[in-house]
Amino acid sequence: MHPSREEPGRATSVTIGFPVTCEYRGGNSALGRHGRHFRIEGGALGHGELTLTHHIPLDTVASVELAERQFGGTDAQTLMAMGVPPLITKSASPPLQITDITVRTEDGQEALWVVERRGAEWVRAKLAPVLSAAGIPFYDDLPPSQR
Repeated sequence: MHPSREEPGRATSVTIGFPVTCEYRGGNSALGRHGRHFRIEGGALGHGELTLTHHIPLDTVASVELAERQFGGTDAQTLMAMGVPPLITKSASPPLQITDITVRTEDGQEALWVVERRGAEWVRAKLAPVLSAAGIPFYDDLPPSQR
């Protein structure tokens, strides 16, 4: 358990949801296997479409890790035929930017959310005030001996 987590006057809620695509992919038995959105409110962390419907107490969260990655993307393509101008040109599509949020609880479970089209810096800025107020560290900020 963490020492006193909430300080008066500090941020106590956050949601990562519409228009951002954020899906819960499982990993914590109390949160189920899938869901939408990432939410922290009322001293709990979890997911739910319009409100927090599946949650765990914030005081059971040991750390939060963010990992940015890219997925997909294509090269530009042109369909050519002998003696004819290019028939079809398909422009390149950039890779999809994805940030994984891993919430580690004190009992060793790891819940995973996937945020599309947002980088780790954006997600960190969104979560930092609430996590800081709750006394929950980002995994990368922990000394190696506590990871």
